[in-house]
Amino acid sequence: MRALIHKIIVVGIFIFVVAIMNSWLANAQDDFKTASEVIKNKRKIFIEEIMELTPQEKEKFWPIYDEFESELSKIRIKRIELELKFIRNHENLSNAEALAMLKQRWRLDSDELKFKQAYADKFMQVFPGRKVVRFYQAEHKFDTAAIAGLYGNLPMIR
Repeated sequence: MRALIHKIIVVGIFIFVVAIMNSWLANAQDDFKTASEVIKNKRKIFIEEIMELTPQEKEKFWPIYDEFESELSKIRIKRIELELKFIRNHENLSNAEALAMLKQRWRLDSDELKFKQAYADKFMQVFPGRKVVRFYQAEHKFDTAAIAGLYGNLPMIR
């Protein structure tokens, strides 16, 4: 039953991201905040389902998670803004502009990795090592589904 719930959540995330991406193309600024909140809430539900938190863990985990998510969302927003810029300009990018955007993407990926690594110590104050790993696996699983939806709709540069 849990496996089915996980699959439903992941498929729902994928479909939602595809729909949001299509609406972003039409009117990115208006839909961005609403989409971010919906995805944030779906992420939280997904994390809670995977983590199987005890009442004591919930009390300690959610404040750290909310701080983690708030800071990490700043990097994610920059990545989405970069992708939207790419979508708007992909047909007219020079070689230098395309490479600059690629390097900017790599910097954002690096910033995200460093941030996640730094937060592992905070999560280890709440959970044993195996449960910290489960949290990062859940984060990665959610991100993979969301990213698949996002990149499935991105045009390829010509």
